[in-house]
Amino acid sequence: MHKDKTESNTEEKRANHRPATSRDYRIESKFVGEPIYQFRLINVTNEGASILIKDDSAFLKMIEVDQIEDMTFISPNGSNPSGKYQIQVKHISELNNKMYKGHRLVGISMLKKLDQT
Repeated sequence: MHKDKTESNTEEKRANHRPATSRDYRIESKFVGEPIYQFRLINVTNEGASILIKDDSAFLKMIEVDQIEDMTFISPNGSNPSGKYQIQVKHISELNNKMYKGHRLVGISMLKKLDQT
């Protein structure tokens, strides 16, 4: 029997299970003097998420591991997480998956929800 080449042999190493999510989850970031960046979120939990970013995005030059930023989570029907959060970049990983070829996976941790009053 032939093994499906789309299967991954990588072992899950995250502390919290991250279920697959709807394509409707997005994150928005604004740096002074730069355009607003909006990215698709994948693997969203209440503690963190992963952002899918193209390799050639200027945004990758603006972030680094351990950096702390304020970002806005946009979720379907206002479900959690939703709103403005202080996040920390945990990793920036190259993807070898054919589906995401030419993209980086940026893992973020949600440090705290920011008051929006």
